[in-house]
Amino acid sequence: MHKTSSFTVAKIAVSALLSIATALSLAACGSTSSAGASSDSATTLRVAYLSTANYLTTLKNDDFAQKELSPAHVKFTGPYVPQDSYTAVQSGNADAASTGTGYFIDLVSQKSPWVAFAIEYYSGNSQGIVAAPGSAVTSLKDLYGKKIAIDRKGATGDYIVHQAFANAGLDASKVTEVEMSATDFAAAFSSGKVDALASFDQNLAAAEATKGARILTTGDKYGSKNVSIHMVSKKFATEHPSLVKKLYKALVDESNKAQKQPSIITKAYKEFGASDTVISQVKHFSTPKILPIDATGLKMLEDQAQQYVDFGFITSVPDLKAATMDCSK
Repeated sequence: MHKTSSFTVAKIAVSALLSIATALSLAACGSTSSAGASSDSATTLRVAYLSTANYLTTLKNDDFAQKELSPAHVKFTGPYVPQDSYTAVQSGNADAASTGTGYFIDLVSQKSPWVAFAIEYYSGNSQGIVAAPGSAVTSLKDLYGKKIAIDRKGATGDYIVHQAFANAGLDASKVTEVEMSATDFAAAFSSGKVDALASFDQNLAAAEATKGARILTTGDKYGSKNVSIHMVSKKFATEHPSLVKKLYKALVDESNKAQKQPSIITKAYKEFGASDTVISQVKHFSTPKILPIDATGLKMLEDQAQQYVDFGFITSVPDLKAATMDCSK
């Protein structure tokens, strides 16, 4: 962050002190100096929100974020499909986005410059595996030799397959995973191009609501550790840790509101074009809560990272502490 001067020892010392202060601020997600506060007030935090009803998305319909970040500003752009939101942040066109905890682990293992600051925790019943109509599949073992649609290798769908099969004492290598975009899921599922779908949120709801489909398992039954996570670019986290902390507080406010008014979530799905049938299914999903990435939250991520190693997704557990912020302090 700070460039040392070649002219005087004093300037070198000041630079070193500022660097230490920045590092401590990031680790604790604490307040900035008066100079930092001045910089923050002129900053706009740009959120690349997804076409799914997580709280970083639904925040755009409330004023919690703007109130918490004031006098800085927040700007929501989207909706994005996940991969496009990551590209927007990494290209410098946005600062914050969301993903699954598993894919975040994958990003960290690739040394991608992200910092996660909030976990969106839920029971897991909003992710799972559904057998396609006409597939004659009635159990996970029936999928041996068959095709399962997933989003991407190493992402949530891939995790669902491996964790569900491992929990059942089955071999996930005996099924064929077919990567495809979410927009292709419905057609592939209903036409018989795949025998099952491993997905989450509205895609899972749509599959569950399809006539003739069969729910084989959901995350609350196979011990899923995969939930949602909210993150900012490492650059933004380093330069504006106090704003990240304020965004965390806004997510907590939004979560607290949703516990009393779950319609916040279903309204968002309706906004994104979900049918009444899908929304009816979504209503059965658990209402998420925002948790900090404190010692407990970090342990959750590290446990899932070990699963990723066991599944062969990554070679070793990455340094997740260096890529997270505890905003509860």
